[in-house]
Amino acid sequence: MKKQYEPQTIEQALGYLIEECGEVCAAAGKTLRWGPQSVNPELSREEQETNAECLWREMRDLSGAIARMRKFIANEETNGGWS
Repeated sequence: MKKQYEPQTIEQALGYLIEECGEVCAAAGKTLRWGPQSVNPELSREEQETNAECLWREMRDLSGAIARMRKFIANEETNGGWS
């Protein structure tokens, strides 16, 4: 994630976490519906990735969002909030 888009507040981190959860759900649904090796035929060849690749990428993004949220929660707990 580019530095300028890093969440600055716990609310932004939570919003990012929710967004990434939705993207994993969408990628998992497409993988289940169309199969792991299927690609979006409306994208150019350069932009295409398999559903499995998309799901893996979104899962990595979600892992990053979880890690960011953990840092915010740990900081809030240290300061007496979010428990």
